[in-house]
Parts: sequence; C-alpha cells; structure tokens
Amino acid sequence: SQRNFRCKRCKKTPYCSVVCQTEDWKAHRHMCKSIDLEPEKNLIDKVLQRVYFKDLHITKIIKGTDIQASVVEFYSPGRFFLVAQSPELLEALQYISTELQKTNSCPSMRTYVPHVGEVCAVQFSCDLNWYRGLVQTLAADQKTANILYIDFGNEEDVPVDRIKPLAANIQPFCPCAMECHIAGVVPVTGNWSGECRISVKQLLAGKIVTVRLVESLENGRIHAVDILLSMGKKLSTFLLEHGYAAEETVNETPTQQKINAMVSASLDNFRRLSDGKDDNTWAQPPEPLTLAVGDSFSVVVTHLQSPNEIIVQKVENAGVIQELQLKLREHCCQAPAPHNFRPAPSTVCCAQFSEDKQWYRAKILAYSSEERVCVGYLDFGNSEEVDLGYLQPISTSLLALPMQAMACGLAGVQPVGESWSEDCLLALQRRVSNRILRLEIQGAHEGKALVAMIDEASDPQANVAELLISAGFAAPAPPPVPTSSDQQADETATVPAEPHVPAPACEPLVWSCSELPCDGQTVALLASVLENPQEFYCRINNPTDHQRLIELGAELKQHCAAEASPFVPKVGEPCCAMFPGDKEWYRAMVNELSEDVSVNFVDYGYSMKVEKDHIRSITPRLLNLPFQAIRCWLTGVEPLGSEWSSEALLWFQSLVDGKQLSARVLCATEQGYGVELESKGQNVAAALISAQLAKVPGAVPKETHMPTEGHSTVELPLNDTFQPCIAAVTSPSLFYLLVPSQVDQQKLQEVMMELVAYCSNIRACLSSTVLSRPVPGAACCAQFSADNNWYRAVVLEVGDNEMSVIYADYGNSEKVPFSRILPITKHLLQLPFQITRCTLTGKEHFPTELPEEVLQMFQSQLLNGVLATVQSFNGSVNVLSLTLPTERGGGHLTTMILDALQDQANSNPCSSTTQNADQTDSTTVVHDCPPPTHGHT
Repeated sequence: SQRNFRCKRCKKTPYCSVVCQTEDWKAHRHMCKSIDLEPEKNLIDKVLQRVYFKDLHITKIIKGTDIQASVVEFYSPGRFFLVAQSPELLEALQYISTELQKTNSCPSMRTYVPHVGEVCAVQFSCDLNWYRGLVQTLAADQKTANILYIDFGNEEDVPVDRIKPLAANIQPFCPCAMECHIAGVVPVTGNWSGECRISVKQLLAGKIVTVRLVESLENGRIHAVDILLSMGKKLSTFLLEHGYAAEETVNETPTQQKINAMVSASLDNFRRLSDGKDDNTWAQPPEPLTLAVGDSFSVVVTHLQSPNEIIVQKVENAGVIQELQLKLREHCCQAPAPHNFRPAPSTVCCAQFSEDKQWYRAKILAYSSEERVCVGYLDFGNSEEVDLGYLQPISTSLLALPMQAMACGLAGVQPVGESWSEDCLLALQRRVSNRILRLEIQGAHEGKALVAMIDEASDPQANVAELLISAGFAAPAPPPVPTSSDQQADETATVPAEPHVPAPACEPLVWSCSELPCDGQTVALLASVLENPQEFYCRINNPTDHQRLIELGAELKQHCAAEASPFVPKVGEPCCAMFPGDKEWYRAMVNELSEDVSVNFVDYGYSMKVEKDHIRSITPRLLNLPFQAIRCWLTGVEPLGSEWSSEALLWFQSLVDGKQLSARVLCATEQGYGVELESKGQNVAAALISAQLAKVPGAVPKETHMPTEGHSTVELPLNDTFQPCIAAVTSPSLFYLLVPSQVDQQKLQEVMMELVAYCSNIRACLSSTVLSRPVPGAACCAQFSADNNWYRAVVLEVGDNEMSVIYADYGNSEKVPFSRILPITKHLLQLPFQITRCTLTGKEHFPTELPEEVLQMFQSQLLNGVLATVQSFNGSVNVLSLTLPTERGGGHLTTMILDALQDQANSNPCSSTTQNADQTDSTTVVHDCPPPTHGHT
C-alpha cells in the first residue's frame, strides 16, 4: 500500500519501498517541507508554561542556626554561593540532573527565546550537560543570554540554541546553591579589593565550613551569613582586622520622644475605626506567676533578647501549657468569625501565630495601622505584627491561668561596652537554647527577677553569668539600687554573702589529651596540620567540643589581656601563646627554650617558635578541656624512597585536607595513633599505593623515583606500513606520532575530569610545597593558554622561565611558563597517551649531537610526508623505518642521515664525532597536524 510508504516529513511523495525512498532522497530533499512544523510551533507557544525564578521553592533555614556547607563559587564577600551538606539536597540535585539529561537528550526543532528572569534548561559549555539556569540578561539580538546556574553559582554567556524551556515534570525545587553575603560588614572603598577576594578565596576554597544564617533578604532568595574559620575566628572579624571591611551601620535606638510619637499614632489608628466595634475592654491580662527570692526550679528559655531580657517557662508547667493550647484551639475553631472585633491596646485576645498557625493568648501592644496590630504572646514572651483577621475574642475561662512567661535577667552582669555585643548574644543563645536550666531567684529589679541560671547538664555545672564574664562578653555588675517594690520582694528571703576564698598561690597544673578509641570502632576526624602521611594532626569531629574550643578562645583572650605578671616558661609544661598568623591566644606546650620559645599549639598541632613576650601563664580552669590535636600516622604505607616526594605530599593533602575523615585505630605508639583512614569512602593508603606514590611497608618498589618517561605509550602493529601524523620532533632518536584511534574516548573524558579535579586540589597546597623542576621527556599537567584548562602533557624542552610541551592527547604544542605546570600522578598515566613515542631504526650509528643542518634536513623530510614501517617495540618506544614516497625517490631516512654525516665529515675532516645511542638532541617542535584552536574537547 502506498499509504504505508509515504515520506514521513512531507506526507506527499509515495514510495514502493524504503530502498526506493533512500535512493530518491538526494533529489527529494530540496522540495521536502514538513507540514507539522508550523502547527507544532503554534502548539508549543499555546501550551508552554514558563518557569520563573519566583516560582521556585524558597530555601528554608532558621535564623541563627549553623549549617555545614561548601563554597562552590566565590566572587567577593558581598556575593558567593554555598551548597549545604544535606543528603536531601544532594538527592534533589541528583534527581534534577537525571531528569534534565533525559528530557533534553533530543535536539530541538526550533530555537527557543527565553525571557529575563526565567529558569530554563541550559547546556553548560564545559561538559555539554544540561543544568538549571536563570536568564539574567538577554542580548539585544536575542542570540545569547547571560546565565546563572542556580544549583552551582557559576555564570556564563550561552547561545540561545543551547537553552530550552524547563520541562513540566521537573519539580520547582529551591536553588541548590544559596546566594550569600557576609553580614555586618561593607567594603572600605565601596568595592571589594582584589587582594581581599584572593585572601578570602584561599581561606574557603575546597573547604566544608560552618555557616550561621543571620538574616534572609529578598523573600528568602539571598542570605546574610557569617562563616566560622579555622581556629575559631569569624570571617567578618577577619575582614575587619585586615582592613578589608568596615562595620555596617545599623539603625539607632529610638528616643523617648519617638516612642511617645509611635504610641500616639497607635492610639489614633485604633480610634479611627473603633466606633460601634467590640473594644474588648473587659479582657485584662491574667496575673503573673508568684515568685520569691530564694526560689529554685527548672525552666526552658522561650525568648531571648539579651542577658537582661530573658523569657522562661517552668518545666513543671509544661502539661498545663499544653492543655491550655488544646482549649485555645477548640475555642477558636468553634467560635464564629468576628465581624466587629477591634480590641483596644493592653487588652487580651486569641491570636494566630504566623509560623505554626496555632492559637495563643496575646496582649494588644499597639496598632501599627488601621488594620494591623502588634501583639505580645503572654505565655511565650515573643511578639509580632498580624492582621486583625487573625484575632479572636477570648473567654473568661481561658484567662484563669496565670501568665506562663516569666521575665528575668541574669544577676551580676552588665555589658562590657555601651550595649551587649552580637558575639555575646550569639554565645548566650548557644548556651541556653533547647536546654533545661535551673533558675535561682536572687533578687528583683524594675519588675523583673534577677536570677542565676545554671546548666546542670554540662560537666562541670556551668553558671551562665560566670561563663559570659570569663569569656569577656560581660563585666561584673554592682548590685542594683533597690526600689520599694524590689525591697518588698527581697524581704521574703535574704541570702548572706559568702566570704571570698582566694585560690591557692601555686595550684598544680593538670591537663589531659583527647584520645581515640582503640577497640576497633570508627571515629570521625578533621585534619588540622598535615606534615606527611607518617605525621599529621587531627581533631575529633565533635560539634560539642568544637563549640567548647570556640568559647575557650574567648576565655584565653580575656585571661591574657589581664595577665601582666612576669612568666618564666618551663619545658614540658603548658602555657598560653600568641599564634603569629592571626595574633590570637591559644593553648600551647613548651618544647624548647632559647632566645625564642619553641611551642606546640596543642589544640591544632602547629609547632613553631614565638617570642617570649608572646607567652603567658595558664590557669587550671583553662586546662579543663582536653588538648584537641591528636598526632596520627597512616598505617600500611611508607615512602618509595628515603622520604616522601613532593607529588606524594600534594596527593595526600588533596585527599585529606578539609575533608570529613573516617578513621579506625590499628595501633598506638609514642609517635601517636596508627590509623586506617578513609576520605569520601576512599581508603587513603590504598589510593597512595595505587597511584604509585607509596609502597606497602617492607615491599621493594618497582621504581624508587618516577622515571623521565613515566607514561605508557601505544604499541604500534609490527611490520605495519602507514603514513604517520607527526606531532613533535626532538631528534631521530625521539619523536612523537599522533594515533587518536588507539584510545577509548569515553575513558579519556573520564581521565580529563579526574585531572581537572586533581589540579584544582593541589594548587591550593602549592604555597607550602616546593615542586621539583621537570626535565625533557617527563609527563606533567599543563594549563593550555587558549582555555586555561588542564591537560596531560610531555615536556619537550626546558628554558629559564618557560618550557615547551606537547599535549599528549591532542598532539599540539606550545610554550608555557613554569606557573602553568604541575606534577602528574601515576594513576592519571594509566590510560595510554594519544601520542606515541618513536625512534628511527639505525640511530645507534648517529653521533651524540647531530649537526644543525642534518637535523633540519630530517625535520624537513618529515614535514613533507614519509612512510613508516614498524620494526619493533622495546617496551617504551616504537622503532620505525622511515622512507620517502616513490614520487620523491623512495630513499630511507636512516641512509640519508648517514650520507649527510659522511658529506660533512669529508668537507671538514678535522671534526670528530662520538656515538651514543642513548642521548637526544635539543628539542624542536614541529606542527605536522593542525593544533586545536578552541581548547581540547
């Protein structure tokens, strides 16, 4: 039937068979037009639902919480992108990636023109995979768009033919990369300096950091954060101390005049529409709980503004409060929606809290407008602004229970400056949030109880006020001048002052060190100092100890600032020492005394000399926390030679530095713990051995050093004759051919991705590592000048400041500076190069150095084309016989070179030559095959 054999595209021309249609296509294609194209276009325009950035879910992070995240893209302290270390987020990212590749695998029939602000599927230029991209700008000719990849934070200009609409089946997950800026600071000069950007990027690159959310802006799309750096310092502090930033100005506290004006405006807003409305004047606040000096009970903190303004609830009343909440919910669900309810300021009603949509007892504080009020929640102490529609009248029975929120302030403390610092508020919040505390009422002042707050769960028990004072966040406060009401409250109980007992003059110092379990269990570690695989320091990845270490830093700072008495350090005893890097004080152990003092910073592992003026005595209290740095060594490996190579050190650092490690102790010695170490599921010792950078203890290494030609080469078929593609020539003894068909391209792409990751990791370590100078013939990593990407290469010639290399998988050559060269590991050399090493048969008859004219003749003949026949393969190089084509005489190049040498010897009989088959001439690069022009793909 002709109906079954019509052209599928135009649906017009009939064919008797598929063969017939194939034969006719050359002629038919010029007149064939798709009849479905235009209707398809109209259909797409009709059903297309564009997805905009505002349509995506918002990242939900609670203000004041800490998260672990990695910095994936850093532009400046004012703009960078983080990816939280969350299994749910990583799972969502994997889902998005899979769906994008699946739905965009087929080419599009038409060019899609996106809108600014739209989230599309965009093909990334580096790997040609599809990702979610936000269209930030669109060129005037609508041919290119500037794209922000919202799950990774990087940007690029993309042609619109690599942009497609986001498929409807892809869920509108929030951007996986959070756009952030450092809170509380602004650049000194209006823009962040280049020096600042580089310094901060070095601190954050490749690290998993602790991030605290300070505030969310622009509807939760941008986050103001601070980052905790190593050794306990915040990034905002680092920027201020180094002069990169200034503190951001904040709004001043309103004067009493402004407060009176706001109260007056509130009353006006209430009265303006209150005629004939239920003003709720009968509902007055319930009585507060009765308290007396000397009372002691357990509480939880429900609201915190400062050490002087804390709201707590009694733990023993938890059941009563829960019962009240159930009654409030039942009352508000059954009561009809009010139409004329406009409660007066200071009266009580039911209010629906915006965060959990539950009903609570609330007091009307003020009218911010005619239809919105500010309410205070009587049983929890917090407040917020709500619409009048979220209020309900309350019943008399619901007012019978006393107010459960108790206002109090810490006794005996006052701010160090004019007001409480942000650091103080953060430290206090960490100490009291989500904990059951014991409260002891010691007095009253201005209607609030003055209390001692004890954390009984800590060991030893901690007085919160004393902690703030010892950390330098607060100063001791004199007793307040009591008012008449305060005196009446104080009369209920009087606490006699205890006599001050001075500490012994020479209290012995006792300290301990953190220990790893030796029973075979696995423990999480973080590396702090990496010397080599046989000596490095780690800390147990314990958030509690990490928090205690941060608090200890504040205590050390206060102690050393107040300690002015002369101190004579003793070898083997602890002290306080100023770290030269950041000028902060840390715990240290004295190792040696000379003009300077050699110390080890016991919580991190650094050993160095410090000036005697930068040493202070230490107190027993500052030694309560065990020393955090644990000396370790990697079991199952030892260096190939007498010491670790620079390449092995770089590889070890890239595996361990900044990574979350899993360790198991196999033995313990005076040198520390011998551990089996895993990084991201990879056994570190096995990785070093497989990369041929280490050996099993006692084993004889195959090589004690990486040979000059440490890479494998392709063995060409024996006796095969072909026309070679010459990549580079050093001499007849060594030249390179390009044989791309010999290598699996998919495996090559995998190696290229590993290479990029390897180079990115070790570049961050170069400041502390001296690299050996490469020699001609050595394999290396080289950064290509055209695209700044890293590739496998072979050194051809080494100059004073640069070297000539050939890119081993592409065949092109160039000169690059030493700064763009990195060592390469053995595991990246397992896949054979796409260039192969060759030598000319009969080279043993040539002198050590060929005359320049003979070398030029050899290169010229290769450029003009030759035929090659494989004679043998000696394990590292192919031995070739090279002949000229028949039309050029068909001579052998070996014979031509020997004839040329003989002619020179006859013309200059005084010259003598020395034959050495193992030497090669100076490098000369010959481009026989055209090099890539747009990088390596």
